[in-house]
Amino acid sequence: MDKKASLIPQGVMDVANHYSQATGIPCLILDIFNRRLVGQPAEIDNLFEKLDGGWQEKCFETHLHYASLAERFGGSYTYFSLLSLVYWVSPVIMEGRMEYAIIAGPVLVFDLDELLNDNLLSDERIKAEAEALLQTLPYTDVSLVHNLSEVLRMCAGWASGYSKHLMVENRELLTTQSILSEQIQSLKTQSEEFIQAYPFEKEMELQEAIRWGDRRAAQRIMNELLGLIYFTTGSSIERINFRVMELISLLSRAAVQGGGPQEEILEMSFRFQREVVHYTTIEGMSQWLSKVLHQFTDLVFASKDEEYGSVIARSIRYIRNNYREKITLEETAQEVNLSPNYFSRIFNEKMNLSFSAYINRLRVEQAQKLLLNTSLPIVEIAGLVGFEEQSYFSKVFKSITHLSPGQYRKRSGRFESDNQEIHS
Repeated sequence: MDKKASLIPQGVMDVANHYSQATGIPCLILDIFNRRLVGQPAEIDNLFEKLDGGWQEKCFETHLHYASLAERFGGSYTYFSLLSLVYWVSPVIMEGRMEYAIIAGPVLVFDLDELLNDNLLSDERIKAEAEALLQTLPYTDVSLVHNLSEVLRMCAGWASGYSKHLMVENRELLTTQSILSEQIQSLKTQSEEFIQAYPFEKEMELQEAIRWGDRRAAQRIMNELLGLIYFTTGSSIERINFRVMELISLLSRAAVQGGGPQEEILEMSFRFQREVVHYTTIEGMSQWLSKVLHQFTDLVFASKDEEYGSVIARSIRYIRNNYREKITLEETAQEVNLSPNYFSRIFNEKMNLSFSAYINRLRVEQAQKLLLNTSLPIVEIAGLVGFEEQSYFSKVFKSITHLSPGQYRKRSGRFESDNQEIHS
């Protein structure tokens, strides 16, 4: 058997055990690779299943969702579960990604009588079972929860290995610098016409990635834009600062459009606009701007998870990164660790349309942008957005927009429609 599939690192086990013994609070370990929750008492699972049918199926996903939020928002996250039981979680980062999470709880922070008045406990037999179980759980004053979660965060950080964090951060910095250098060298071979048209298209792509909280795609596109900014402004740090301020405004608008909290985003944007002038080197500016980007995408990421649920939000990000290729329901379901049938059902419920209909709509939306903003032939656009046959592309496009691709482009008046359109 694969060693990784059978063993949890001793350091992670030690942290969970010592924390539990020192505080009297149960600890669970979320094993992300093997999709299992280690240490959850069967009595709690059985009770939760009676209160919320299907709990066994979504228990792992629920805790994984909050572990992901902890990873993105400072290393710890406190949350309520059924019957207002409280947990807090911290991620264990290995090789630059979250492999495990340590969860403390459940604990009571409210009086038992108050918890037993929960609407979920209308059945007297279940209520009696819940009362017996709740009496065995530790009570924690709500004022101590933050301190306890901070201690867990520090312990999980030790289990992760601080030196590894520094190695990852340094590796990311070197990677960014390498990409920027390659980008600048590539731009030296491009025509002036290409360079002038380039920012508009890339800014649109960046806004799209931000609106979906897609950190990886947003980072890639922003590196390309930064390369262009550095290439066109030379060594003038004042001009670079001005262009970066424009970029921050673009990021903040896209984050608001993506559903992020408007007040918080505007406040962040204002703060970043003032901070930018403190950076006098391209390296420092690039590293700082990456952190700015991550803060914006994290806010949108959280809002999308709240709007669609973590599984559907992850699947949408996967689809948006891969729609140009042949993409199937089966491989997308595998990406989010669900069976194809179950994934298809919850996707339909959350999105109010089928998986294939969503992909077709996304591809048509991207085709519309290319039709309006480029002079590419329709047959080429069809291939760029993931359609293997132009005739099928035209059919799907017309069913959604009620216009053929050629008619859609002609109405914009920006480019002449090519004569390669195929109607079915």
